[in-house]
Amino acid sequence: MKKTITVALKDPALTLASKIVYGQRKAWGELAYSPLHLSFMRPRSSDRGMKGPLPLIVWLCGGAFIEMDRNVWIPELVWFARQGYAVASVDYSTSYRSRYPENAEDIKLAIRYMKAHAAEFGIDPRRIAIMGESAGGYLSAFCALTGKDKGYDTGGHEDYSSEVQAAVPWYPPARMAEMDISPAKLIVPHDIANYADLTKLVKPGAPPFLILHGNSDGLVPLSQGELLYEALEKERVPVDMYIIEGADHADTAFLQTEVKELILEFLKKTMA
Repeated sequence: MKKTITVALKDPALTLASKIVYGQRKAWGELAYSPLHLSFMRPRSSDRGMKGPLPLIVWLCGGAFIEMDRNVWIPELVWFARQGYAVASVDYSTSYRSRYPENAEDIKLAIRYMKAHAAEFGIDPRRIAIMGESAGGYLSAFCALTGKDKGYDTGGHEDYSSEVQAAVPWYPPARMAEMDISPAKLIVPHDIANYADLTKLVKPGAPPFLILHGNSDGLVPLSQGELLYEALEKERVPVDMYIIEGADHADTAFLQTEVKELILEFLKKTMA
């Protein structure tokens, strides 16, 4: 069979660069360096309706602060790229080779790197949201709440700000001192007691938040997300929270289109 067809151009083509080096972290007794990578995905700029600089989502994978894989959730993040967002999924140091708050310093460096290269990547440096799950949820909230704190800006591009315009933490551990953290239940970093209580970082003027949490979370109790929500409300920071009925930690429910559409609505509202 030979046939000529006309194809409607409804969906943009997506591109992925998976090994962009945005910084270095000392390794091997501080005598060597290990690269920090990010994976960057966006609609192809030549496609219809994609010519202007795009808003950016910085994504942080979870892993109890001891492991992470920046590419593990890329298939699910494709949905946001198809809606016209660029996505940077970022490596950050884990407890095997760093101490808190070096993981957050890595992420803030990635934000500044993206701003410094905004024209090259075709992104709008004034429209950046940070989103992450579990440990990545904690770190996304931490980075959003300390955006004006220059004390965490190290490693390069310090002439750019680490501030973001919105934060979307999924099931974040807000106050880990109140969690049941035992080796039988969860392996965590040796310095976990040093991690900041997120509720104490909340100040007026913080960017808007959207918090997602399941009410059947067996690792990070719903009360943790609620603590962050209440602290943000107290300081009159714009915040929405969606509690997903029956959802456990890292549940498939969070990846449904219905939930992604709630996130998209929030991003459109806060990064217009």
